[in-house]
This record gives sequence, structure tokens and C-alpha cells, in this order.
Amino acid sequence: MPSVFLSYSRADLPLIEQLEARLRASSSEISIWRDQEKIYGGQKWPKVLGEAIADQDVFLLAWSKNSAASHFVEFEWCTAIALKKTIVPCLLDDTPFASSLKTFHGYRLDDGGGLIQSLRGAPLGDVQRREPVIRKLSDITVTEETAVLTQAKAVFAQQQWTVQGNVYQAAGDIHIHNEPAASSTAEKAKPLVEKWQAWVGLAVAVLTAATLLADLPAKWGGSPPPSVPVEQPLAGLVMDEGTGEPLPDVVVSLPDFDMKRTTEADGSFRFRVTSQKQVSIKFTAQKNGYKSYTNYATLGNTDLRFPMEKGE
Repeated sequence: MPSVFLSYSRADLPLIEQLEARLRASSSEISIWRDQEKIYGGQKWPKVLGEAIADQDVFLLAWSKNSAASHFVEFEWCTAIALKKTIVPCLLDDTPFASSLKTFHGYRLDDGGGLIQSLRGAPLGDVQRREPVIRKLSDITVTEETAVLTQAKAVFAQQQWTVQGNVYQAAGDIHIHNEPAASSTAEKAKPLVEKWQAWVGLAVAVLTAATLLADLPAKWGGSPPPSVPVEQPLAGLVMDEGTGEPLPDVVVSLPDFDMKRTTEADGSFRFRVTSQKQVSIKFTAQKNGYKSYTNYATLGNTDLRFPMEKGE
């Protein structure tokens, strides 16, 4: 059984104690790390907490209404992703996942067997990521939880540490993908006739698709069907890389559409763009005293966040 970092909200402590007792009862060798009280009062708690997450094999996320509202818990799972740790959620209630965690498979508190099996089978993290992540966390000097979370997320995005095993990043947007869980029972071998029928069905489907594709040019006058442009939003937040604070008066531009917006006092900006659905477009950001920033984003994204670095 691997060592486990247990991330939770202290408002859920009675349920957490039940969870911990069940895990320990399942195996005398299990090692669980959970001690928030001694961590968050210190001057360097982001670094110390990052080290604790890095030193455990698996990240167990106790998800609930309380943990969804906790900046501490969000800092912990963002750090776990940066460290390429395997994240196993345990559902304490019916609260939906945060958008960045939506496709994770969670286990209910009463599903001890599934949870323990997942913890045992979890692959270990990438040890090479430990040193650079901890070094960046050491540079965080603020101690207020919201400021720490904002600054850490800005650094992780800058270093592209949101990319790990079951997390990928495309055009600046973060997505999460999990492999389907293995069946708990061995699948019975299919009879030869059933396999033959499956192959015949597949061949018929391929031939049907080929016929339909061949007819498309005639139906569309020799040209492929046009993609109809639609109006879509693109919105987000610009932050200072060093402090994690929102940046006002940043000029965000979409060169391909000749559009510009200036960020509000809270660092936010918003566009309405008419184009093909969910295409990737180029954007730039400029502000006096800061280095220009260029990247790509997918239309429809309303939570695009990126940091800007101060100029020399």
C-alpha cells in the first residue's frame, strides 16, 4: 500500500476520521499524511505543504461542499497536478467537481473496496518534477490563502505544470482525461461465431460510411459542407507573475479579428467573436513595464488565465 496525502476541509473532520479509520483497517501498512494545523500557521507553509505532497505516493482528495469552497484544498490539488501525482477522489457528498476535475472518477465514502483498490493500483509520480516545483513554492512570500493560491496557479501555468499523466493542455486550455476503469470481473471469451458476426458488422459499417462520403460532393455541388460561423465568448483574467495579483489596464488583442480589450480593475477581459465553433485563435497581451505575452486560446473558453512577467 502506498503512502497517501489526504487533502480535506477541516469542516469535514468527522467524516475524514471515518475515512482514515476504514483505510487503516484495510491494511496495517497504510501511511496517511494529514496535518493541516501545524502547516498553515508557518511563514513558508506553501513550500512545506508542497514537500509533504511530494513525499507521498498518492494524493487522496476528499471532495465535498466544504472542500470545494476551500482555497487550501484547491492549492493542494493544484500542487499535486504540478507534481504529477495520481489524484484519487473520495466523494463525501453530491457536490459536483470543480471544472478542472470534472472527468475524474470518484469513489463514495462507503465504497471502501473500490477506493482501496484504486489507491493500491495508482502509479507513482514523477520524482524529477519535485525539485523545480518546491523551488517555485519557496519563492512565494505571501501567506494569505487566496493570494498564495493565485500566485501558485500563475506559476504553475507559466511553467506548464498543469500537464501530467491524465491532464493535457491544448491551446492554453486545460482538459483532463482518465482512462476507463478496468472491469472488476474478467470478461468471458466470446464464441467464434460471435466474433465473426462482430467483424462482419464492422465491415458493413465501414462500407456504409465510405458510400456516404462518396455521395457528399454530389449533394454539396462538389464542395464540402461549409462551417457556419457562430458568435462565441472568450474571457479570462490576467495576473502578475510575481505577486499573483490581477493586472488592470492590460491590452489584450486578437490580431486575426482586429479586436482589442483593456482589462478591468480586477484583471478581467471579455470578447465576443464570430467564427467557426471552438477554433483555436492567437491572442497577445501588452502592458507598460511588462513583457509582451502571446499564446493561443479556444473560442468558447470563459476562464482563460495567464500571468505576465515584469520587464527588465
